Amino acid sequence: MNKFSILIVDDDKNLLQSIKRALRKEGYSLHFATGAKAALKTINNTHIDMVISDYKMPGINGLHFLQELKESNPEILTIMMTGVEDVKIAARAINEAGVYKFIIKPWSNEDLKITIRRAAESLKIIKERDLLLQKMKSRDAALQRLEKKYPGISNVVRDEEGCIVSK
Repeated sequence: MNKFSILIVDDDKNLLQSIKRALRKEGYSLHFATGAKAALKTINNTHIDMVISDYKMPGINGLHFLQELKESNPEILTIMMTGVEDVKIAARAINEAGVYKFIIKPWSNEDLKITIRRAAESLKIIKERDLLLQKMKSRDAALQRLEKKYPGISNVVRDEEGCIVSK
């Protein structure tokens, strides 16, 4: 499996360095941006699996940035960080921007690592589900083509013991 790619967006360069130190041994491909504009540029040029964004940033705030990101890149899992404990912001982040988790600053490095691991596991499960759905749709389409060519081929009759009965 390829390295899990994370983009961290915050206007505080010291905070970005702190996160970099906390995650350096976790094996992720880490990318950093100091604002929404730089983050979008990174997303357009690099495969990103997850975005962790601060709420309070100059220009566009983290909530609006993550809402726009969810519309243009719904496959990217998002997490919001903020130093403001505001239930309304957290609810909007989850309900309007589809944020996976809301992290309050200051955070525990261990909690941050666990949150990212769980988010990565969730994303992996979602990707596996989507792959299975795609395979199922492909097989269903093939069965429909066969049914069209050979009417009745998909009708399966079983006896009381579950054995297939041919007619």
